Amino acid sequence: MSVEKAVKLIGIAAMLAFNGTAAVAAPTLEGQKITVATFGGALLTYVRQAWITPFEKATGAKVDVDTPNTRAKLKAQVDAGNAVWDVFTEDAAFIEQNCGVLFEKVDTSKFVAAGIDKRFVTNDCGVPTSIVSEVFAYNEDKFGKNPPKGWTDFFDLSKYPGKRAIWNNPTSGILEAALLADGVPADKLYPLDLDRAFKKLDTIKSSIIWTQSTGGLTDALANTQVDLSLAYAGRAYAAAKTGTKINVVTNQQIVSWDQYAVVKGSKNKAAADAFLQFIAQPEQQAKLTELTSYATANAKGHPKVDVLTERFLPVLSKAVFTNQEWWAKNFDAVNQRFVAWQSK
Repeated sequence: MSVEKAVKLIGIAAMLAFNGTAAVAAPTLEGQKITVATFGGALLTYVRQAWITPFEKATGAKVDVDTPNTRAKLKAQVDAGNAVWDVFTEDAAFIEQNCGVLFEKVDTSKFVAAGIDKRFVTNDCGVPTSIVSEVFAYNEDKFGKNPPKGWTDFFDLSKYPGKRAIWNNPTSGILEAALLADGVPADKLYPLDLDRAFKKLDTIKSSIIWTQSTGGLTDALANTQVDLSLAYAGRAYAAAKTGTKINVVTNQQIVSWDQYAVVKGSKNKAAADAFLQFIAQPEQQAKLTELTSYATANAKGHPKVDVLTERFLPVLSKAVFTNQEWWAKNFDAVNQRFVAWQSK
């Protein structure tokens, strides 16, 4: 074995052994290929930089990417017993809802050993990745002299007039925001009082612009189509990078997170599992934060960010954590009611 080959194998072993014990020689993944189904757009560019390219260089594996990562296509593959995808990403509630059904169970203790915060390990299938906060974003040119301070202001059309951009999905944080604005304490949010939430939403329904993608939130803010938005912090950050003066309310940001999981019936399970373990590492998680402003799930990760990026990172000490277990059990019913409410 050449020195170069030996060094490479040692490096792989160091990355893939996350159980707190001494690393053992791990086989190279040369010649192996996995397909990762993930979100597209700008985020995919950053995922390639932070995770995919480094994984390929470190292991010799080839990673193909497929978008969009639709739930229907995933289910069709698994039901047919013909998984084309090996790794799939979605919000943690969806991974939890389908753990063992659409996704393979994995040893999540290795993620924790790598430094992943236990609060984000909510099931036996997914590795927590992007920690996202749904924030109250606003245009400083419009409201900088009297900035909003909380969700009550988001629902105050007299004090803060104008259209509000919201992603067209009940998991956007809008139901939690409505209840918080209506006076429900953060620690009493769940189970969500849907009657109360939709009644509160009625008060701003005519002022909502629903975007069909999270990228639409960036466009609406950057182009000043709206002056206020319930937006993923990363999407607000992207708008701010265009030069539009966007800021966010730090109090009661609604925190959720994505997970990557191995697709049930993956034909490349070992390599897919290695990919999950790789992206759990502090360096990889910190790198994505530096590129996107999405927070790291790894407590050992110490991203180096500029002042603008730091403004959009979740303030976890003041955050409201979404209850992934509740959403996993109730998403389908809530979504049906959400669609019915919009159509009225």
